[in-house]
Amino acid sequence: MELNGAQIEALADLLVDSHDELLSSLVKMRKKHGLSQEQVAERMGISQPAVASFERYDANPTLATIRRYALAVQASIEHRVVDQCCILVAREATGGASRSMSWNPRQSVEWEWAAGETHVKAFVNA
Repeated sequence: MELNGAQIEALADLLVDSHDELLSSLVKMRKKHGLSQEQVAERMGISQPAVASFERYDANPTLATIRRYALAVQASIEHRVVDQCCILVAREATGGASRSMSWNPRQSVEWEWAAGETHVKAFVNA
């Protein structure tokens, strides 16, 4: 199933938001544990300015750096890959007509359709 431009844009926004949320959560964890940027830098084996750069709103650290920062602030990270293609567009076939369902990437989606005698039901957690 191919996504249209609006759906691709919505997915891109979701990915950016989740990246920002990940970095923000790690910085909050550092502060919650009462750790300074200097302490985190020492644990990571880098300089304090490098930690400050990591914590900037426009930072784009590598996954390895994110893991090292998480370890330094005593956090774990869970990875999850979700196939958004299946929930971006769900079509219901009824007598030759098809209808697209709405999509909200932050909600669970449930959809069902029937094609002749075949019934397909899917539950997807976004």
